[in-house]
Amino acid sequence: MAYRSKDAWNQVGERFASFGRHLTDRYRQAGSDENAKEAQHKLEEAARQIGNQLDRAFSAIDETLRDAEAKKDLKDAVGAIGAAVGATIDDAGTAIRRRTSSDDEWTPPDRPDEG
Repeated sequence: MAYRSKDAWNQVGERFASFGRHLTDRYRQAGSDENAKEAQHKLEEAARQIGNQLDRAFSAIDETLRDAEAKKDLKDAVGAIGAAVGATIDDAGTAIRRRTSSDDEWTPPDRPDEG
């Protein structure tokens, strides 16, 4: 992961941690009996697990983006999106030109998801 994106994700973590502290403070103000402490412990454990899972996910993304073959696949996928958008715009333009240039009945182009 680039240094800037790592900093950005660290900032996300810091913001959620800050929010968690606010939530903890409000929760403590709402009551301090034994059930509240147990619930707080469960909440903290859940937050820790979420943090661990996010760390795993972003580590996997980082490692995948370092893999040359995976990077090529991503580049090809993004290129395919661009080609599909371009083809769709071309089809729409052709249909519009056909519709405005003749009085013949218009036939919509084939949809790529219906085959």
